[in-house]
Amino acid sequence: MHLKIRTKDLAVIAIYAALYAALVVVLGAFSYGPVQVRIADSMLGVVPLLGLAGVLGHTLGVFVSNIFSTAGPLDLLNTIPSFGMSFVVYYVYKRTQNDYTVIGSCIAYSVVIGTTVGWMLSYLYGLPLLLTIAYVAIGNIIASVLIGWPIFKVLKKTGVFQRWFGNYEKPEIRKEAE
Repeated sequence: MHLKIRTKDLAVIAIYAALYAALVVVLGAFSYGPVQVRIADSMLGVVPLLGLAGVLGHTLGVFVSNIFSTAGPLDLLNTIPSFGMSFVVYYVYKRTQNDYTVIGSCIAYSVVIGTTVGWMLSYLYGLPLLLTIAYVAIGNIIASVLIGWPIFKVLKKTGVFQRWFGNYEKPEIRKEAE
């Protein structure tokens, strides 16, 4: 297998990651802790439109922003489920081409992130586990579904990425003949 990444893809990854990390750090009071609405997670809605570059940008953005987390280095581990679930958001939409699957996969993302981050915060600060998971998951649903899905719809309808990138082809995984 071979992952073909072009200069355009690297630019998309870098811009997405920088914007995500900047939103998290600037809005730090809302981004970290047991009651959080990480506004940067509204960007999850554009991952299906950006493809693998969006997945990688989201993952890098989560990693960079978690460097500044009040939870310390343990929060860097949450990059792993963020990568896996942002890939799910991209892949489910790619396979179905159904706009409503973005809502469902963003909810799934929120549940997984709510569970991993909620567990971490409960462990570190002695908070009630189920309540902490619920708070984080609900905050993530607010960001990724209530804000992110309308962003997805507007950007898809306007075709802004097609205009910015021309005939933008997402990075693809190709199997080369051996």
